[in-house]
Amino acid sequence: MKTWIPSAITYQINLRSLACREPRNAFEAAREKPLTESPLAYLTRNLPIIRRLGANVLYFMPPYPIGHAFRKGIGSPYSIRNFKAIEPEYGTLEEMKDLVRRAHKLGFKVIFDITPNHTSRDHVWITEHPEYYVKRENGEVFYDCDWSDTAKLDYTQPGLRQAMQDIYDYWLSFLGTDDQGQPDGVDGFRLDMAHFINDKSFWNDAMPVLKQKHASRQLLFLAECYGLHNNLDLFDRGINAAYDDDFYKNCQYLYGVTEDTYASRIVPEDGLENNHDYRDRYEAFKTGGIAAAFETALMNYESRISGENAPYVARYTDNHDEGRGMYLFGEGAVRAVNALIFLAPHTLPFLLTGEEFGYLNRPPIHDRMNPIGKRRRLINADGNVRGQESVEFEGNVGLRDFAARQDLYKFFQDLIRLRHKHPALTKGAFALWNAGEICPPDQRAVIAFTRTHRQTTLLCAVNLGPEDRRLENAEALRQGEAVYGKLHGDVLPAFSAVVVAVR
Repeated sequence: MKTWIPSAITYQINLRSLACREPRNAFEAAREKPLTESPLAYLTRNLPIIRRLGANVLYFMPPYPIGHAFRKGIGSPYSIRNFKAIEPEYGTLEEMKDLVRRAHKLGFKVIFDITPNHTSRDHVWITEHPEYYVKRENGEVFYDCDWSDTAKLDYTQPGLRQAMQDIYDYWLSFLGTDDQGQPDGVDGFRLDMAHFINDKSFWNDAMPVLKQKHASRQLLFLAECYGLHNNLDLFDRGINAAYDDDFYKNCQYLYGVTEDTYASRIVPEDGLENNHDYRDRYEAFKTGGIAAAFETALMNYESRISGENAPYVARYTDNHDEGRGMYLFGEGAVRAVNALIFLAPHTLPFLLTGEEFGYLNRPPIHDRMNPIGKRRRLINADGNVRGQESVEFEGNVGLRDFAARQDLYKFFQDLIRLRHKHPALTKGAFALWNAGEICPPDQRAVIAFTRTHRQTTLLCAVNLGPEDRRLENAEALRQGEAVYGKLHGDVLPAFSAVVVAVR
């Protein structure tokens, strides 16, 4: 069986953002003609563009029909009324088959988002199998949080467990059979809120069955999950990848931007000392700077998972829930953190469509245009900080200058090529290394480490801060073969990275 997960570069696609291809201005609107392609057909035709970037895994937000009952705004893709069909706004099932076949021919793997925890309130099971749902005391269906457009599924019901397992198998097999007569379809799933289902033993039962039935290929089961303990629990149940929200929280809680130029700065959120879930990284930040916060996040996993078959974690600065890193944290932080992501161990680098051009707005989930509750911290010249809301918007607002967009695209393209070229970055052992950053300990911003595979060691250093940093141990970085970035003498510039090969 050929393995592909270690080298995966995931590109998340919100089909709804492709469904809205409106005129850019009134003059274009005056000449507008009806669209001749569905979003699925349009994407199929443009797959080579994603391939040119270097991504090799297409992750589709839920492509299934969106529920109508209790719909919020334009309806959430995470409120699903039929797990075995395609949302008509996106295209047809046959067009999805064509897309996945074309993607496979181009060398992509494909995963679908799915909601194991809930359905829409008008899913066919609501009337045909009411026993599949968790109920309130008054008999009404239950929903988690404020997700009033959903109905929570009950995994204590054997019928539901089998039905959900059949749905995964359906999409894993929906293309028929391959040249070797094996079931062919998508290559895995992103499992929305996988830790929320009410009987997680379902994963213990379903994972080995699905993997055995599709034993000729490697499958990715990527759990959306929050918290180290929950991730480790799901790994023990057979899920082989999960979100690293603990890593992302370093961005969310520690970075802000200047009010005048939106330049990245280290601006800790107020009240972190009272945030129990973030305590270990905050304590590290107080004594060892932002570098120690990221070291802690990485070592939380490296100290607990190991080996060739160890699970993976998806790390990102953008995803559809959190909003855009370029807006929230600024370009410097986005570049530095993504450099770290592409160099880090047991990592599935994760890009949201448009991130490579600096998009500022989250693609729509509930509304065409709306605040989303994700705020950035703006710091003015006097050091005062205020919050500013992010938005979801059914359009595209990226870096304004053409040259800036192309430069950011090349940045991501170079990182992807670097990761594809060097097996040490996908398979290598990891160890922290002291670069000898010259600064007070609580202001450290340079995280340095080695990645070793067979006879090659890559020595990596990333400056996560807004100031250039002189390194006492810069000579080690100058002696190796430069494969990415560069030092300026003994100085690692702000928000930059350097990688050298030592044989």
